[in-house]
Amino acid sequence: MKTREDYLNYHCPRWEEFPDVELYADQVLTVIQRHVSFFEDDVEMTFTSNMINNYVKQKIVKPPVNKKYDRVHLAYFTVVCFLKSFFTISEICNGIEYLMKSGSVQELYTVFCKELESAIRTTFDPVRFPPETSQKLSKEIEIIRAACFAFANFLFTKHVIGEAELQ
Repeated sequence: MKTREDYLNYHCPRWEEFPDVELYADQVLTVIQRHVSFFEDDVEMTFTSNMINNYVKQKIVKPPVNKKYDRVHLAYFTVVCFLKSFFTISEICNGIEYLMKSGSVQELYTVFCKELESAIRTTFDPVRFPPETSQKLSKEIEIIRAACFAFANFLFTKHVIGEAELQ
């Protein structure tokens, strides 16, 4: 079982950490699985080649070029892996569509990574990592933050239940 400190040290892969070369679907699966595997014991983080094809068909992501996927695809797939346990694919699509009006995929993905890490830290240790309340948030950041806190609270609840079962 992971400790609270393990969660506090979680690092969401940044845009620059994704490969800067285009990848085939099987390589995409490897990259995404490596980045989300930390949470596999906590949340259903399954990601398959069928899911890649379905996300392209449902227009969640743009089609690959010559069967190759880039960083934009990796960012989308990563976010979908985190959110699909709480939201329908339609809700995720609508949320992404709304958010894309306010920035680039790279900018929004960077915000997502920072908000996810912050939400996990605040949820698992609010004394050391108190919630940020000093600024008025844009609607876009408010949406991303709320989704990240939903994920963090789910993780925390499962962790606390797991701790109780060990006693």
